[in-house]
Amino acid sequence: MYEVIASLFFKGIEFSYKWLNENMLAHILAFSKEFGAIIVFISAVIFLLIAVYLVMKQARRLPSSYIIETFDTVGNQTIIPELRVKFSTYQAAASYAQFYASNYRDRYKFKVVGMKDKIPIIRSLPK
Repeated sequence: MYEVIASLFFKGIEFSYKWLNENMLAHILAFSKEFGAIIVFISAVIFLLIAVYLVMKQARRLPSSYIIETFDTVGNQTIIPELRVKFSTYQAAASYAQFYASNYRDRYKFKVVGMKDKIPIIRSLPK
């Protein structure tokens, strides 16, 4: 008698387990996978927005133009009239400063200075 009741009880549990597995659990697992993918996507978008914000913040801090300052062997600032000294990018100014340094080896030293709102921001060339 107990065996029949136990087998009916286990058949009922088996039926409810299969029904829950096929109807509820599969949908819950599919939802959790999609929810995880959405969380990853939102995290990636937030990371990209923060990266763009930081790049734009850094771009606003950059000088608007660059000049090359010339110093003689003693260290006094001098002006050589035939040299171009104002540039819009740091790469161009650094390239010209290196070119001038190779032409005027021991007579002059050159330094790239950033200009932001007519206030010099000192940037020296790497040695």
